[in-house]
Amino acid sequence: MFKILNDLFNFKINFALMFFYLSKILLFIIKPLVWIVFLLLFAVFTKDELKRKKRIIFSLLIAFFVSNTVLVNEIGLLFEKENSEISNNQYEIGLVLGGFASFDSALNRTVFYEANDRLMQTLVLYKKGIIKKIMISSGSGSILNQNNKEANAVKLYLENINIPDSAIIFENQSRNTLENIDFSFKIIDSLKIKSKVLVISSAWHLPRVKLCCAEKNVDYFATNYISDRNRKYSIGDFLIPSSIALQHFELLLKEGFGYLTYLTKT
Repeated sequence: MFKILNDLFNFKINFALMFFYLSKILLFIIKPLVWIVFLLLFAVFTKDELKRKKRIIFSLLIAFFVSNTVLVNEIGLLFEKENSEISNNQYEIGLVLGGFASFDSALNRTVFYEANDRLMQTLVLYKKGIIKKIMISSGSGSILNQNNKEANAVKLYLENINIPDSAIIFENQSRNTLENIDFSFKIIDSLKIKSKVLVISSAWHLPRVKLCCAEKNVDYFATNYISDRNRKYSIGDFLIPSSIALQHFELLLKEGFGYLTYLTKT
């Protein structure tokens, strides 16, 4: 009996690891630039002149679509339609989901990325007394560098700006959003905390987060919106390709695939 349970446990671990690796491969495949380069290379090696022109035109149309400010903004609004849902004056824990920092060994300090508004808004909530403790949830999303745990880097930063250690909880084993929520609430349950938790993440990330928190006692706080909710478009936004729009499209595409994947798992 023990052997069967052990085999099942190992299978679960292997399945989670396989899911992690497959997600990394998928993230590469769905990159718009990969599609465009592939189509252009395909066109170069196409002998039929008409087919070659069609493939070049098709690749240019894809490039226009994925880098168009207006089109990408409208897609972003679909992801970011929900606002924050703070129902309490004070939460025992503010759970901030990772994906915005790492420790740079060359600089010997914590460095931050585009989604760092997750932490900035968390600090405001903490200083206002809306959350009593900051919980950081993130291990390593890197295949090659599993030892660079994001939660450790953020904890170091919080200590450097004099946030007391008693106000910091960190979970440093998760590799994706599903594990963020799962592992974090195991810690929260172990601490016997029954009150509602405030989950803090990017506005475009919250639809996927909500799938993972469907049966949890939580509220949500949205940060770093990437869409223009006022729709103040210029003529250039309709016509001129934008590298920022391309970056946002790739991000939203990743979130869309992630949402569909989690929808089948939850």
